[in-house]
Amino acid sequence: MITRAAGWLLGGYARSRRRALEDTWRNAASVQEATLRRLIATARDTVFGRAHEFHRIRSVADYQRRVPVRQYPDFRPFWEQALAGTPGVTWPGRTRYWVNTAGTTAGEKVIPVTKEALASHRKGGWDAFVLAADRVGPENLLGGPMLFLGGTSTLKPIGDECLVGDLSGLVIRRLPPLIRGRYSPGPTVAAIPNWETRIAAVAAMAARQDLRLLSGMPSWMLIFLERVASARRAAGPPIRDLGEWWPNLKVFIHGGVAFAPYRRIFEERIGRPLTCLEVYPASEGFVAVQTEASGGLTLMLDYGIFYEFIPVEDLGRDWPRRRTVADVQIGRSYAIALTTPAGLWSYLLGDTIRFTARDPLRLEITGRVRHFVNAFGENVIVEEVERALVEACRRTAAEVAEFTVAPRYPTLAEPRGGHDWLVEFRMPPGNREGFVRVLDETLMALNGDYRTKRSGDVGMIGPRLVEVPAGTFYRWMRDSGKLGDQHKVPRVTNGRSVADAVLAAVAANTREHPPTADTSCNAMPAAPSHRRRGGVEP
Repeated sequence: MITRAAGWLLGGYARSRRRALEDTWRNAASVQEATLRRLIATARDTVFGRAHEFHRIRSVADYQRRVPVRQYPDFRPFWEQALAGTPGVTWPGRTRYWVNTAGTTAGEKVIPVTKEALASHRKGGWDAFVLAADRVGPENLLGGPMLFLGGTSTLKPIGDECLVGDLSGLVIRRLPPLIRGRYSPGPTVAAIPNWETRIAAVAAMAARQDLRLLSGMPSWMLIFLERVASARRAAGPPIRDLGEWWPNLKVFIHGGVAFAPYRRIFEERIGRPLTCLEVYPASEGFVAVQTEASGGLTLMLDYGIFYEFIPVEDLGRDWPRRRTVADVQIGRSYAIALTTPAGLWSYLLGDTIRFTARDPLRLEITGRVRHFVNAFGENVIVEEVERALVEACRRTAAEVAEFTVAPRYPTLAEPRGGHDWLVEFRMPPGNREGFVRVLDETLMALNGDYRTKRSGDVGMIGPRLVEVPAGTFYRWMRDSGKLGDQHKVPRVTNGRSVADAVLAAVAANTREHPPTADTSCNAMPAAPSHRRRGGVEP
């Protein structure tokens, strides 16, 4: 009866929240300008506010003239003051809580999280939950445990009486009462600091639960599902798939990496499709939620965040063009900058996005500012790499666990370069040469620069597939201290540091555990072959 009553209340809230969202979408420009005015008024007497004369700002244009676009290193001196105990540096008062972020564009970082910023993050999580409940029925979700696979809730001391931890763990510590009683794995397991120990404990618990919802990054969620399957095999009779064990599981809330490369294997593990809802949370701010069942991320305008969008071709300029929701163009690539109640001011997030629709503003994440490969003028971005991989898997019945793409530079033996695709397969393609051919053809169809460079093998030779053994990327992430939480494998890089580190990890593991027989799939080559038209390195 309590569950039915809570479901009825949640359904009513979902309808009223939808009306509120539609109102913000109709008045996007005015909502955003009002947000900026509130942020400026709140922080006008901070060190940052005085330095940038916030008291003189009367409009968005005034703000953009006085406050440049900045990245993490530009804010580090301010935040070092705040961590040392200085109040009111970029936001009023002292900021006690800080969060780690994966740091894919500037190394490891810590970001301040004020109480206002934490409320913004919670609002995004709550909206995602309400939308999921609206799609599958509130009583279905509230009828059993909901699992959130995130970071540890344990905090560590940093600076002068400050605490730092994972954002997901910090949010979990403050769940609304309606969800707190249904939260899995619970506070004790969530507090385990070691990721491998924690995921083993979560899997053992989930194997005994009647889960209704899963939430987490797809790449880590698949590892979790494998651990649960192992726990079930050890605990009782075999089952066909995890959906048989979780018959009431309805929803998967995901974000952090594109779901498309993982969707097929995810559904095979579960045994049936789930209602999937995408979110776009970052340590710096909760940006977007999939508000429509048809898909696509909707820019959320009432989370206390002011957004700016910099055309990617302007990155690196002293004063790039800065668009707002009032003047962005559909189909154009932008880098996104946030001004937030955590004291981030026109902070370059590091993601690139493209708007796909208006009213509401819908977007898709196309990659990272520094995650591309342009060693030969080909300018290939993350989105294109992922789409090529999905197509190659579809056409060759392959399944991929993890991968990364890096340039392969010219040598005396082969004066033209190309791309190395380091791939860890769950199910290798039936035709490896065909897999490589589809990668190449799809990239040529998607990217004119790549097509030009590949024409006649004049500027680039074809891609080379380098298969790595099962567990390679997991071991590399573990040895790099990047297991779980927000960490992810870079899909594409403009250098070889990641690729060479992964190959070095393979070589080290081979020395420690030499194969007893020749293997065709998992052994690494002693040296690259530099085939003229690309190829396969087994």
